[in-house]
Amino acid sequence: MRLKRWIEARQMALMGYVTRIIIIETGLSDKQVRRLYEEIDRDGFKLEKNRTTRTTRSGATLLLNQTSKIHASLLMQLYRQVGGESVTTSISIDTLDRAYRMYQALLCELAAIEPSVRNAAFTISDAWCLASELRSNEAMFDICSNCQCSYFTSQNQSTAIGCPFCYEPPNRSKNKKLEETTAIEN
Repeated sequence: MRLKRWIEARQMALMGYVTRIIIIETGLSDKQVRRLYEEIDRDGFKLEKNRTTRTTRSGATLLLNQTSKIHASLLMQLYRQVGGESVTTSISIDTLDRAYRMYQALLCELAAIEPSVRNAAFTISDAWCLASELRSNEAMFDICSNCQCSYFTSQNQSTAIGCPFCYEPPNRSKNKKLEETTAIEN
């Protein structure tokens, strides 16, 4: 049992999870995780610099605007697709890892078209935090009555945006009308 937890913690550290999440998921102590980091370093692997943070994030710090809601919706839709409805009752690290790798692959493809898409990318620890909110019923998937798309939303989010896919910022509609007027005049 101990070896299984140690192996799971090692895999999580190499995937980029922060210390706090490794402790929560494996039950290892802070001291054991630090010793694990030393072992990984001796083995020649490089770990994320922010791994030692003792805090986890929430929808309040992750879902700030339309772009972050789109990223969260894509990532969590992949997680739900891979894990099924069980993702609402428990977090599966294997399922989350698989969904996160799919999300990263999707971002790589999109970055070829629009390089700025990588700027708002979530980390694996962010993905765990969103999955944690989903499990604890602080987040859910909603269906937009306008475009019929399913999107991820959190009680804790810092934005009032509903559906991020059909939301149009107030300034955008003014700019659009100005562009149309200018195009007609030319």
